[in-house]
Amino acid sequence: MLNNPRYIALGVALVLVAGLAAVASLPRLEDPRFGNRHGIVLSSLPGASAERVETLIVEPIETELRSIPEINHLDSTAKSGVAAISIEFADEVKPDDTDRLWSEVRDKLEKAAKNLPADAAPPQLDHERNYAFTWIGSLRWQGEGQADLLRMGRYAEELASHLRNLHGTDIVKLWGAPAEEVQVKVDVIKAGAVGLDVPAIAALLGNSDAKTAAGELVSDKQRLSMELLGGFDQIERIRRTPLLTLADGGSLQLQDIARVYRGEPVVPSELAIIDGERSIAIAVRMLPTVRGDLWAEDLRHELREFTKNLPDEIVVEELFSQERYTSARLSELVSNIALGFLFIFSILLFTLGWRSAVIVALSLPLTMLYALACMNISGLPIHQMSVTGLIVALGIMVDNAIVVADMVRRYRESGYSAVAASVKAFKHLWVPLLGSTLTTMLTFMPIAMMPGSAGEFIGPLANSVIFALFGSWIISLFIIAPIAGRWLSAEQAPGMSSSAINRWFRAFLSRALMWPRRVALLCCVLPLIGFMVLKTLPEQFFPPSDRDMIDIEVYLPAGTGIRETQRATERMSEWINSHSEIEALHWFVGRSAPSFYYNLLDNRDGTPNYAQAMTTVSDPTNANRLVSVLQDELDQAFPEYQTIVRRLGQGPPTIAPVELRIYGSDIAQLKRLGDEVRRIALDLDDVVHVRDSLGEVVPKLWLDVEESEAQRSQVGLRDVSQLLAASVDGVISSSLLDGSEQLPVRVSGAGVKETSVDRFLSFPLILPTGSRPLSAISSAELRPAQAQITRRDGRRMNKVEIYVRDGVLPAVVLAAVRQSLDEHDFIVPVGYELEIGGEAEGRNRAVGKLMSSVGIILVLLIVTVVMAFNSFRLSALVFAVAFQSAGLGIFSLWLAGYPFGFTAIIGLMGLMGLAVNAAIVILTELKASPLAMAGNRAEIVETVSECTRHISSTTITTVAGLVPLLIAEGTFWPPFAVVLAGGTVLTTILSLVFVPTSFLVLRRPYLMKYFPGLAEDELKAEPKEQLSAPL
Repeated sequence: MLNNPRYIALGVALVLVAGLAAVASLPRLEDPRFGNRHGIVLSSLPGASAERVETLIVEPIETELRSIPEINHLDSTAKSGVAAISIEFADEVKPDDTDRLWSEVRDKLEKAAKNLPADAAPPQLDHERNYAFTWIGSLRWQGEGQADLLRMGRYAEELASHLRNLHGTDIVKLWGAPAEEVQVKVDVIKAGAVGLDVPAIAALLGNSDAKTAAGELVSDKQRLSMELLGGFDQIERIRRTPLLTLADGGSLQLQDIARVYRGEPVVPSELAIIDGERSIAIAVRMLPTVRGDLWAEDLRHELREFTKNLPDEIVVEELFSQERYTSARLSELVSNIALGFLFIFSILLFTLGWRSAVIVALSLPLTMLYALACMNISGLPIHQMSVTGLIVALGIMVDNAIVVADMVRRYRESGYSAVAASVKAFKHLWVPLLGSTLTTMLTFMPIAMMPGSAGEFIGPLANSVIFALFGSWIISLFIIAPIAGRWLSAEQAPGMSSSAINRWFRAFLSRALMWPRRVALLCCVLPLIGFMVLKTLPEQFFPPSDRDMIDIEVYLPAGTGIRETQRATERMSEWINSHSEIEALHWFVGRSAPSFYYNLLDNRDGTPNYAQAMTTVSDPTNANRLVSVLQDELDQAFPEYQTIVRRLGQGPPTIAPVELRIYGSDIAQLKRLGDEVRRIALDLDDVVHVRDSLGEVVPKLWLDVEESEAQRSQVGLRDVSQLLAASVDGVISSSLLDGSEQLPVRVSGAGVKETSVDRFLSFPLILPTGSRPLSAISSAELRPAQAQITRRDGRRMNKVEIYVRDGVLPAVVLAAVRQSLDEHDFIVPVGYELEIGGEAEGRNRAVGKLMSSVGIILVLLIVTVVMAFNSFRLSALVFAVAFQSAGLGIFSLWLAGYPFGFTAIIGLMGLMGLAVNAAIVILTELKASPLAMAGNRAEIVETVSECTRHISSTTITTVAGLVPLLIAEGTFWPPFAVVLAGGTVLTTILSLVFVPTSFLVLRRPYLMKYFPGLAEDELKAEPKEQLSAPL
């Protein structure tokens, strides 16, 4: 094949076509998508306390779900009338298996529903919250007067239907849309005068709504289905529903004692406040298998067509588009690739000469296209991590081509023909290069094989590096080698070199080989210093991102109504908008905002005292600066609220940077322990807010009905409870069919839900013995009740969330909290347990998963290196260099002043495979020289000196390829690049001394065994015969 240029041309064409096809078809995302391992189960029991919800709703559901072994954690929250159970599958669950497991969860929920109270809502599973939305827009009212939310809601539903039918759309959801229904507000005084109450009226309406089939007539000739006229299809039909027949022969209609209208509930469950006005937000997520730029074009075309049919009063506006960030991120990464390519080519011109530089540079685009083709085959999209992997591989993938081109040049200088030089270089290098390539690939394998969210986030980087490395080996041997043989001549200039530096290095190495043991040990000092300073480096999981957006969350006291929370956001908006850098501020009240970043959690449902803001700033620099400014300003202006202002983070999601979980059975004891931890943590300077999940209470009205009075009125306590619930919350017993839309008809007491306690006690009860006020048979008392009860894996838990000041590492705050707890003699009683969560738990779990496959990979590495050298001692020398490289990488990180984060750990693993390439090249050349194998110092110096050209070239090009990451803004990639670049440079420099000196130390025992009479001075001079001994 090396002799046939047609095969080479066909190979190049194949790589070009496959790579360009991948560029055109690969999906383009901003960030990797996590596996669908998280879901939430929602249920309700109206009017029930948190304790009753825990007992009647949460525990039966948890009992069924715990039978699924793949579930890792169940986090439950029981509030007044509401239950929320978060489900997390184990990291080992593959993304392809999640659909099957969610189906199993639904089966368990159906089984659990049979054990729930009759008035409890069936549990609903939502597992579509794990991904950020691709596009978020809003429908806003720009007409005169108050916004017609019901009309806007109907248009929003229509738009959502259009977008669901758009090719490539995954899911569409609405925020702030009114829950339109038919409201029947009964005048309880008038109804009581005729002996009717809310439940009775609801039952009469249900009997009047004939929407059921009346049977089917079947004869020999035909079949006729029957249905009654009179079903509710107009508001007027409901108003004219007869309730009673009067004495004068007339009838009492519903409109005589009630007001009937279409509207939303008196108290909405959620609100979307867009630029200060109540609106409806619509969030759309595309499928991960489509190109984001093309899908965004189709979406905007659909929006343009839809807006043509909108009335002038309603407008559709874009609030967020991920495609803008994706395009900017990918453009920046492509620019980094081009910049790295320019650096590498410039260096190759000086180190190899222009002919060799052009040949080696040819391998870069070919290898890049090969890697993209592999990404296309494996289903790996183009996003931040996969493209960054190509940047990392940029300086590595050229190493094989440099070695091959340099070897071909040397053979051409020795007089070999073009074909013979290519073939000889191929035969000489294919095994060593395969060994070094596999070694580097295997060190990235634990990252690629890492399970869980952290692995899905960082794993694509390793995959693209592996694809590029293997492609570089194939292209260098089968394409670059024959091209180099034909294009490089015997007179080819080898590139620029410094004879002074070369002479100095030879002299230095010659002296080092006189005391090989001492020099080899001296080379270990700097790596050991690196390991020693490791304990002084602050720990970090993932750094914050650099984005022009801020996440703001506000918690009002438990029991606060949604309208008061809305007013609070209006007051806070004045402060926030006073900063000119703020470009957009959108509040979502009562629930979490639609996820506008890949690791934001959508886990707040039915929380009227909560609001989250999606804030856009002019640029990332101002966004980072405003975080601490807004945090201080809002805390001072609104001390009664808990306001949390944060930058968007990287990596898997966490609720709070520092978390402490206290487990136990008694709520009072858990509250006491949590309050003590909260008080201790708030005394720390770097803590801005602390929340404990059991720390709040809400006022609750307890009615003490005298049973004797109730019995005299011929009702029981349950009858009174059901009557009050129907009057306050309403009863749905019928529906209005309006075209294709079906609206529930809710019957409730007029003005009852929004009245005061004193007026409510005068509420007339329609009893069999007549109408009596509620106060006549009961007394009322306001008492504090537990706002919520939190559980984890079936145990009660008080979770203490600690939010830190911007710029302060969570690990530092966690250490300070633990120290402060010890100083205050905080002790968890027997039967209770304290557990660390937050970022520390995520980091430890991610590192554990990363190391889970290291054992297998290490065995494969040993096998690869031993097979390449056929020597255990030389292989041990290679692994010694890898161990040194880890210490040198840590030392580089310490010099640069970066924390020891997860990206630094990833960099260290890649470094250990990358930095040993110099050692492998040196040992390969030494092993190929009989004189060097004989321990001849002069030959060892000569052989190592011959390697310095391509070793220095590969090292410099590796660092040059990492320059775009080194100078990148933010703190995400620089630590990773510093570890790789700094560790590679220092390891290469030490390897040029450590490897030959250690090689000589390893050779001496065999030389003394096989040639015991060989004098020391004979080893220094040229031997009279070639000595060869087994290693």
